[in-house]
Amino acid sequence: MIRRMVLSAVIVLLAVCAVPAVAQQKLGDFVTDGGYDWVLGRWAAATDEGKVELEYKWGLDKHIVLVEVKMGDYRQRGIVMLDPDRGEVIGVAADNKGGTWKGDWTEEYGDLVYRLQQTGSNGQVNKMQVVHAKVDSDTVTIGVYGADSSGYRNAEPMSKLTYKRQPAAAATDTVSSGQTGRMADYQTLGDLVSQGGYEWMAGKWLAADSDQRYELEHEWTLDKHVVLMDLKMGGFTYHGMIMYNPAWQEIFQVGADNLGGVWRGTWDQSYEGVTHRVEYTQPSGTIRRMEHVYVRDDDNAFKVKEYSVTAGSRASEPGRTIAFKRQKSPVESK
Repeated sequence: MIRRMVLSAVIVLLAVCAVPAVAQQKLGDFVTDGGYDWVLGRWAAATDEGKVELEYKWGLDKHIVLVEVKMGDYRQRGIVMLDPDRGEVIGVAADNKGGTWKGDWTEEYGDLVYRLQQTGSNGQVNKMQVVHAKVDSDTVTIGVYGADSSGYRNAEPMSKLTYKRQPAAAATDTVSSGQTGRMADYQTLGDLVSQGGYEWMAGKWLAADSDQRYELEHEWTLDKHVVLMDLKMGGFTYHGMIMYNPAWQEIFQVGADNLGGVWRGTWDQSYEGVTHRVEYTQPSGTIRRMEHVYVRDDDNAFKVKEYSVTAGSRASEPGRTIAFKRQKSPVESK
């Protein structure tokens, strides 16, 4: 099955061929200049069903905002980025119920509005708008409104809650991998990885190319619905999410870097092997396309072949090949 084969590469390098560029305006500047930083922080609201917890926090030197939502056994993780091509603030997220989320952020009379499209595990698509309104420095109201097929917001919210600011999380208050053993009635990213026998891809990896060092880490989250990926390459850092929606039957990846670039990609199988097709929007707005082909050596090593793509055609030979080795944990190293 092609999509199972794709999983041999779901948690490997996206930004391996990043070309450093002069950084443009970053999300942090945009937020500060607009006076929108009041929304950042940890928030909580009470409902009849229990507490809702929400957090917006900076990542990648204020090039992205990391989003987390908790409500009962529901979890959601997301990234907010400044798209240099469109000049828009965009968001992408996934949850532990098989749903995926995408949309854009805008401002309306001082309120912050997230206009989004949610696709459930059954393929049902819902359009919504989430309106964040500041009450004072420690209080916000968040209303969730339905929207019609044209994106027009309904007059009345489906829900509206008042959130209070919470103390900053302690250093040990980190997000777990979300592996609760919950049984789903649909196929998850974790299912595909397990069935394909690709669990060995989890962990930390290291590669060196001439004088360049690549540090890669990927870990499960949200009941194995998502893989979080982090890359360090000199002064370059990247954070992304790999997601799978059962209704789409497509594995896709979205992320950003600390230079202001945005990365999007999909996975498929070619005659050479597993291929990741990547579209990289540089801080200047220039778009670069490429393909990465992944070749497994053994459980502790793999190679990435990088091909440039011009006018829709891939180069006949890879521009370079980078070999990764698994890094042992401190316990294993003893």
